[in-house]
Amino acid sequence: MTTSTDLLAFRPKYSYHPYFLLAFHLNILPDHLLLRIPKSTRHDWKQKNTQLLFGYDWYLQHQSSFTIMQQVFTNEKLLQINKALLRVIALTRFLKKYSTRIKEHIGNAGGVVLGNINKNKKVLPLQVILKYLQLPYPAYLQLKRQACRQSLLNLCRLKHPAQLLSKEVAIIKSYCTDACWLHWPLSSVYHQLIRDKAAAFTISTFYKYVSLLKLQRVQVPHRRKNHHTGIRAAAPLQIIHADATIYRTLDNAKNYIYLVQDNYSRAILGHRVAQSCKAQYVFENLAAVKEQYLQPAGMASCQLITDDGSENQGAVHFLTSTHEPPFIEHLIAQQDIEFSNSMIEAANKQLKYRFLYHRSIPDFAALQKFIAQAIEDYNNRPQAVLNGLTPLEVLNGKRYDKETYRQQIYAAKANRMAHNKRTSCCSYSF
Repeated sequence: MTTSTDLLAFRPKYSYHPYFLLAFHLNILPDHLLLRIPKSTRHDWKQKNTQLLFGYDWYLQHQSSFTIMQQVFTNEKLLQINKALLRVIALTRFLKKYSTRIKEHIGNAGGVVLGNINKNKKVLPLQVILKYLQLPYPAYLQLKRQACRQSLLNLCRLKHPAQLLSKEVAIIKSYCTDACWLHWPLSSVYHQLIRDKAAAFTISTFYKYVSLLKLQRVQVPHRRKNHHTGIRAAAPLQIIHADATIYRTLDNAKNYIYLVQDNYSRAILGHRVAQSCKAQYVFENLAAVKEQYLQPAGMASCQLITDDGSENQGAVHFLTSTHEPPFIEHLIAQQDIEFSNSMIEAANKQLKYRFLYHRSIPDFAALQKFIAQAIEDYNNRPQAVLNGLTPLEVLNGKRYDKETYRQQIYAAKANRMAHNKRTSCCSYSF
């Protein structure tokens, strides 16, 4: 049977590292390493007269330093503090060497600084670390904001979990840059996003993130006028508007676009394109609206608002003077009533500035094609004034469900906060 003495007999002869000998004499070697040193070797080291060795006088001069080393190594708290201090010293050199990269946000230099400060905060107070680094607290906060690269707001997701998720920001960007909706107003893009249930947040949040993303929208310069609230109907088809506007194609020909619009839903009920201005075209447009909308809806009467242009005279009077239901009462804007015909004028403007002016329309035939597309786009575009519904939906009787919208926003916010609290983010707390 092999004994422990026999095993010791087969031990190889070691050559010991100087730091190993130093640790032995400082009595800081772990027990499992001490057991691997033969007893004879340990006895020889203990009994050796160190006073006769070269360098003993130098050791006496620095004995206090070696005593400090012994105390630090045998005390876990002191060891952690010394490691933290060494990191601070290294970090001071790093700050001097890469100050330009940190200031100009090049690479991840700021993240390296914050990572080391975060490690040291577990041992040393933040005020002590910043004092040694000569780093003002506002500069430290600025570094933390830079570190939250996942956040468009430069805010820690763990501390500010209500901010939008990265995927929600990507959805805003995709909707605002989609060619299908590039000519839409932002309010319509927002309501389209909500209707598609792609995300859920308030319109003010949407505008805020669009601004932060610096998304370039196709906009035609225009002048803004302050109008008073005009006449408003209580139900679809109670009040309709008629108007004509001029549009020049690329061949410099003057074309007339005749529209009829419902006041309540803002839907464009009828349109016609002609190369001349005649009351006959207005009459034909209104007759078609009467046949397709007013009569099937069982309307007994309806008010028609136009301006005092010549195209709204003649044949139009014949239509409005007939007693065949529904009866159409013709009112001249700013004469028979104090209100203007601004609602349909705004629709004319939107058709041009949001659609037609973004197309190259060579001639009359092309205009007929594009005006149909423009009106279809307008009637099926969610509008903020209709609480995100489209004009055709309101015309067909759909109503805005405020409670469902509110619940959708609250549910999305709760989900967003839960997700942000689970994220790794930058691991720093503001």
